[in-house]
Amino acid sequence: MYDDIKQRLEGCVYTIFTPFDENENIDYESINKYLCTLYQQGARKFYAMAYNSRYSQLTHQEIRDLNAFCIQTVKKLDQQNLVVVGDPIHCSTKETIEFAKHAKEHGADLVSLLVREKYFNDEQILDHYSEVGTSTKMPILVHEMPFLSGYDGKQMNWPYSLFKKLPQIPEIVALKEDAKDFETTCLALELEPRIRVVIAGKKASLIQYLPYGAKSYLNGISMLDARIGETFWEACLKDDKEKINFILEKLEAPFFNECAAKYGWHRTNKALLQAAGFMHRRDRMPLKSINDTEYKEVEEVFKKTEKAINEFFGS
Repeated sequence: MYDDIKQRLEGCVYTIFTPFDENENIDYESINKYLCTLYQQGARKFYAMAYNSRYSQLTHQEIRDLNAFCIQTVKKLDQQNLVVVGDPIHCSTKETIEFAKHAKEHGADLVSLLVREKYFNDEQILDHYSEVGTSTKMPILVHEMPFLSGYDGKQMNWPYSLFKKLPQIPEIVALKEDAKDFETTCLALELEPRIRVVIAGKKASLIQYLPYGAKSYLNGISMLDARIGETFWEACLKDDKEKINFILEKLEAPFFNECAAKYGWHRTNKALLQAAGFMHRRDRMPLKSINDTEYKEVEEVFKKTEKAINEFFGS
């Protein structure tokens, strides 16, 4: 069931970042420009998600509007493009159903659902996904990331028992693995091929999961140029170590080691995209973007990375 969607999810999946203009309104012009550029570079799978897409900074109506715009833009480029949009980070199952229906009506291929309510037991989580699936018949991508325990408030990874029960829900087609923990990721990969698992994190981390059946991953440095993501996946399939190592060492490592590790992924991803001319790094409070001095460091890393990209692709 849903084999076509799972097949189309193989390889690199591209994040849709949400920029804001000087009045802190969603900058749809920049989103359009960014998506069109990624498509021209080879991207075919696009994903608007909870944190990279800044849902936490948006009203629920803005999330609906953003989702509709992203679906329309991606499908206008090519109806065969795959597009995933999400629901609010915190809301009831009833409202999640409304967002899933909205995504379906506008032509999304999958709806990404994140549960940020405190975890008490597996049935609580399964009932949520089951009710959404039954009510909408919309293909679901489960956004799996650590829960907060309802008993002691501590962060906890998904229990193996919960992973094992996900295939019971027919509408669950895919899962974004966002714990970034080796044992948890390997447990998630046991769901393949019934459920397509999209690995989040660095490309360097993805390599270790290939022997465990990894078939899909979320872009990182490929946000600058989709040719990186497409070439990297092809190199993984062919075990082309020369290309793999160049991408890891010359393209990915500088940004993650010198910027993301120092200032945080969510504060530096749009800063890098600003340096590349795609969008401004500004965010809405309470998320504060990096300051001008810090941004200069990102600009320097971008210059090095851009030079390496041109060297790699001969442009």
